[in-house]
Amino acid sequence: MRRAICSALALLLCAGPGRSQGRPTSAAPPSPLPVARITLFNSGVSYTERAGQVEGDATVPLTFRTAQINDILKSMVLLDAGGKVQPAVYAAKDPVSHALRSFAIDVTQNLDLRTVLDRLRGVLIRVDVRGKAVTGRLAGVELRQNPRDARQPMETAANLLTDRGLVSVAIQTGGQVRILDERLDQEFRDALALLATGNDEQRRQVTLRFAGQGKRQVRVGYVTEAPLWKMSYRLVLGGKGDAKPYLQGWAHVENTSDDDWNGVALSLVSGRPVSFIQDLYQPLYLPRPVVGPDVVASAYPQTHGGNLLEDKQPGAPAAGAPENGPAGTGGMAGGFGGGMGGRAAGKVAARNRSMADTYDADSSVMVRARSEAELMRESVDAQASGQQAGELFKYDIATPLTLPRQQAAMIPVIAGGVDAEKVSIYNADTGPRYPLNAIRIKNNTGLHLKGGPITVFDEETYAGDAKMEDVPKGDARYISYAVDLSVEGDRRDPGGSSEEVTSFLRRGVLTCTRTETRRTEYTLKSRAEKARTVIVEQPILPEFTLAEPKEPSERTSDRYRFTVALEPGKSRTLNVVETRPVSEVVGILDAPIDQLALWVSRPSVGPKLKTALEKVIAARARVRDLQAQAAGKDEEIKGITADQDRVRQNMQQLDRNSDLYKRYVKQLDEQETRMQTLRTEAAALRKQAAEADQALRAEIDALSID
Repeated sequence: MRRAICSALALLLCAGPGRSQGRPTSAAPPSPLPVARITLFNSGVSYTERAGQVEGDATVPLTFRTAQINDILKSMVLLDAGGKVQPAVYAAKDPVSHALRSFAIDVTQNLDLRTVLDRLRGVLIRVDVRGKAVTGRLAGVELRQNPRDARQPMETAANLLTDRGLVSVAIQTGGQVRILDERLDQEFRDALALLATGNDEQRRQVTLRFAGQGKRQVRVGYVTEAPLWKMSYRLVLGGKGDAKPYLQGWAHVENTSDDDWNGVALSLVSGRPVSFIQDLYQPLYLPRPVVGPDVVASAYPQTHGGNLLEDKQPGAPAAGAPENGPAGTGGMAGGFGGGMGGRAAGKVAARNRSMADTYDADSSVMVRARSEAELMRESVDAQASGQQAGELFKYDIATPLTLPRQQAAMIPVIAGGVDAEKVSIYNADTGPRYPLNAIRIKNNTGLHLKGGPITVFDEETYAGDAKMEDVPKGDARYISYAVDLSVEGDRRDPGGSSEEVTSFLRRGVLTCTRTETRRTEYTLKSRAEKARTVIVEQPILPEFTLAEPKEPSERTSDRYRFTVALEPGKSRTLNVVETRPVSEVVGILDAPIDQLALWVSRPSVGPKLKTALEKVIAARARVRDLQAQAAGKDEEIKGITADQDRVRQNMQQLDRNSDLYKRYVKQLDEQETRMQTLRTEAAALRKQAAEADQALRAEIDALSID
């Protein structure tokens, strides 16, 4: 539709007044500020800084993807060294059709030339046909037969009111129509320009404006969505002499932006700052919440949490400078633009000499083989320095990075020896039979180790892959990379026990505290040729307290760790005992008397408490007996009352002078006397029971026996 409009209106887009008079056109807008620095975060965003030079009052157009606009509007920072930042301008995110209706000439529909001219009625225009120009106000437009050749298609004619009167001008192919009303002409052009912008829904322009005098530096920074930068490691174990385990860390970054990175200063931040998207670009005609879908993270490979206790394991950080990177550079590779100085250059030269010594040019054979582990240690220098960035940790890449758009790079940021110790980790919940080969790494690199995969090489042989969590400076982590088939383990739960400890009575509440014991037995058997250190992991049950061993070697947020030294061909047993207190509470006024009698026989009940309980039992038995006697009197009264009802029914059928009637009268009199006596006795029994119960409660409230 838009292409058809532009085609139909081509005749109207010639230079209007002031544009066809030979005036110089304005200079092209300045080029966007080049990208100078990129900072990548682990929260899925990057901070881009552009920098460059402007002169005087300047405008700088920047084009962004539409999806980035909300981040741009939320985070953009503008700096002008020597001038003032002016308001930035961007097109509102209104539907194009909605915005076009605000123009004097509505171009929202598919328009042909006749329709456009019809909407220009009353406007001063000029029609150029075959070198002749006619100027006048447009009175109307019509389709008419070609007067010279009736076989030709109908032609469009504009009826103009000129100084000479009403003139009809045929607009033929190659003719031009110009709007002489400057305001209307400009609005028409703006409407078509806005219509054209709707063709590219993926890009939007933000125009920055700076006010000042002379040449000066300006900078603009903003946050946009970016892929997470990642880390992968290579850990080399073994080696000649006293060579320490060697760790390489490679940072993986992707340039998915629309700009090439040319000599960009790159920083990688390890941390998770809060980052969100708020819709600032969309005009809010009716506010409503935007709810995103629930995202469930995929399961991770097995990792081993850090120790929460004081570090007692070997592998403390070495004194002096960190080992990551050449000495004297703070971990940063020396030089820029390919140059190196000092010790770094010496290392490269020594490396080249040592590698050259291994090859005999005359015989074309290797004279002295060098290990891959040695070459790996010498071939890579760390190209990053580390420093704290607030609560986060930042890797600053030493050499400016050149990376074309839609390309990725792998940058060595860590290269040096680390303190590491081989162990085996046995966790019966993840592997009931065999432990895992593992390494305890002490981070003495001077850098924060971001979590990522680790490929382990042992004696120059691939040993396995592992996954490591973030490791702060000076902290330690276990990484497991293979199943240790030379050690076999077993876990048994022999059962638990319960032992009463104390019983006490306070304000009528009897409490018995007992200790519940949970036992776990681990058996480990080594078939290895060398001694092994096995780390046994056991889940922490929050309600239990560790009793044996007294302390674990380490404790994470959810596991105990116990260190077991295992000799070649030997077996060892580890017993873990956990306890918890369990309280049983009963009210001695509410509990059944039989239950209280059982409590008296418990071993945790002392003599004083036993005597008190026996008195309570006797008192409650007396109250119960009095209440039972009163209830018996009440039952007898109910029986007499029922018999009297029977007698009265019989008496209604008898003669009042009969002997039987007179006997019934005597019986009723005797029963009334008996019921009166029973009522008196029952009331007295209930009173005695209430008094005994009240006395018992008062006595119990005063009892406090430990």
